Amino acid sequence: MKIAMLFAFAAVLGFAPIAFAQDANRADVMRASDAFDNAQRTQDRAALERVIAPDYVLVHGSGRIGGREDFVSSMVDPANRITDVHADNRTYTPLGRDAAIVSGQGTIAGTDGNGPFSEHFQFADTFVHRNGQWVVVYTQVTMLPAAQPAPAAAH
Repeated sequence: MKIAMLFAFAAVLGFAPIAFAQDANRADVMRASDAFDNAQRTQDRAALERVIAPDYVLVHGSGRIGGREDFVSSMVDPANRITDVHADNRTYTPLGRDAAIVSGQGTIAGTDGNGPFSEHFQFADTFVHRNGQWVVVYTQVTMLPAAQPAPAAAH
């Protein structure tokens, strides 16, 4: 019995640094996620390229697969004007010391060559720690129905 308890205690101590690192990473990963959203909102190519890894993969809501340049070019296209980008109900899921997923529901709105648009979607962004910074390496998007306005209250 004592050996089992010692083993359990040693296992907890062995995993404690990993758990601490994962918890300590949360704020840094969420800041990187905020920077990713802000770079989209401001259509800032340099900021997008800082936070998106060169080997980035994006699975669009349509199922089409794209990469970093595809995504960045579409975000900074002068024909597109982004008026809103925001994420709600974000969750943080650690995947070890150097990786994490930030997921939630997002909305992007603006105008493009076809006129006004607004998209509502579920997303999962995978971040990894490379060269001293957190960068997004993979995004999966699932389109959701447009958010419906709350019904008017009856008087």
